[in-house]
Amino acid sequence: MRKLLILLLGMMACLEAFAGSIKYGPWVTEAREDCVTICWLSEKPGMAYVELSDGTKLWETFAGRRIFKRLHSVKIDGLEPGTELCYRVCGTELVDDSNARNPRFGDTYEGTWQRVKTFDSEAATCRFSIFNDIHLEVDKYSALAAQVDSAATDFLFLNGDIASAGNYVEDTFVHYALEALGTLPAGLPVHFARGNHEGRGNNTQLVSDVFPNSDPAPFYYTFRQGPVAFIVLDAGETGHSRSILYSGTAVYEDYINEQIEWAREAVQELLFSTAPVKICLLHVPMIDHQNKEDYLLQRWLNVHFVPLLNEAGVDLMVGADLHEFIYCEPGTMNNAFPILCNDAARRVDCCCESGKVTLKVYNADGKEEFSTVLEIE
Repeated sequence: MRKLLILLLGMMACLEAFAGSIKYGPWVTEAREDCVTICWLSEKPGMAYVELSDGTKLWETFAGRRIFKRLHSVKIDGLEPGTELCYRVCGTELVDDSNARNPRFGDTYEGTWQRVKTFDSEAATCRFSIFNDIHLEVDKYSALAAQVDSAATDFLFLNGDIASAGNYVEDTFVHYALEALGTLPAGLPVHFARGNHEGRGNNTQLVSDVFPNSDPAPFYYTFRQGPVAFIVLDAGETGHSRSILYSGTAVYEDYINEQIEWAREAVQELLFSTAPVKICLLHVPMIDHQNKEDYLLQRWLNVHFVPLLNEAGVDLMVGADLHEFIYCEPGTMNNAFPILCNDAARRVDCCCESGKVTLKVYNADGKEEFSTVLEIE
């Protein structure tokens, strides 16, 4: 009986320790030359902070208060380009906050040390991998991620429909969007473009909590790494017939027009206009698709957005959504730049230098299915 009691007490202690631990993470997002945001998901709500190797503790706060959450996010700014950060995520479990003036805390946890670098516009190359249209196929996602050489990659880009329509909750979305990437996101920043499926269902604002981006908006923004300036866009839903999925709540036309007005100014900013290579990333490719009804949005974007990108000197667009591989040469779709539409559950590896972009597409078995080299004037 005594041995059984000791065993039960040991199991309870293990469960208590596990309750205050990290469920998944960390992952790095919102990476720029002067900042990164560190996120993670803990087993239970609590106070949290990021500790740097010099002992600095950066607490998760809101308006002067440390807050109690499970999905944690700490932005570290004021950094220099190309800075390597050594960090770990830590926290203290909240046991009881029924007394608002005297919350009770329990176990603490400390994650393992990780390293990540801020972006650097002076870097000679920009290397990144793109995933899209996974649609919950975790095995394929894991297989694609396992092929990534983290030492030869600057960041990962999720180009939409990694998850599918649903009523989003923290654990489910993090599981499908990030867990299959393993430990890669702890050291490789993850940037995100929303797919049409991530705009469906309830609680879709959670997507921007998992991939926070504050400037200028959660799902459209610009950033720079090495010789490449990126403009990321969000085209919303893909077909007029699908608007019923939103029960009258969709206002995507206003949202896209808002992005057009923003993009007119964004492509003129020095960060973008002075870059030797310019790439547009979005889930919905801006092509004049042969399906004139269900692919109305692609055609509308082609008419209203592509001329702006042509004038801005964009060198490449990478889209997804159609679950088929399409490569549009310049001039075939009113485009002055090639448009690559990646197939479902495939990965695009990009290596960009001043004057050259190398693209390679791989399937989950690691087989190369397409490659090309773009000469950039």
